[in-house]
Amino acid sequence: MFRKRDTAEPAPPAGNVSGLPDRPGQQQTIPKAPPTGRRGRDAEDRERRAMAAEAKTLVIGKEIHVKGEIGDCERLLIHGTAEATLTNCRSFEISETGVLKGEAEVQRAEIMGRFEGTLRVRGRLTVRAGGRAHGNIAYAELEIEPGGRIDGEIETIEPELVTSAAAE
Repeated sequence: MFRKRDTAEPAPPAGNVSGLPDRPGQQQTIPKAPPTGRRGRDAEDRERRAMAAEAKTLVIGKEIHVKGEIGDCERLLIHGTAEATLTNCRSFEISETGVLKGEAEVQRAEIMGRFEGTLRVRGRLTVRAGGRAHGNIAYAELEIEPGGRIDGEIETIEPELVTSAAAE
């Protein structure tokens, strides 16, 4: 009545150890390791740089208010409000809900929300539809989508000044 039954599983066939059905006439291939030549190193380098940039990304979330100095970030994403001075930051993006008030010198800036203050962009300043930039604004390249607005004291940075400023 309460006796243990024999439940031995059948042994796999001797010729096929993969558990996959045999396919006569087809040769099975084993995946190769990733290349270790220059191409493999390039991919590893790109991945390492992407991870480093991600590690130096600061996100100010929606409905968050930050006040002070923000430094040494590769990328700043603003969905809330920041009253700050940016130092040694490469780029920032202000979303539709974001506001940045203060001072910033960056390589690249994208504004979909609002910026107020002093802004120096050594590369491209992009003001998207609905974006507003007001204050002392200097840039090397400018892109304004229909519906975007920039006003205040505006200055174009000459390309040779961009090169010398980046070299310092």
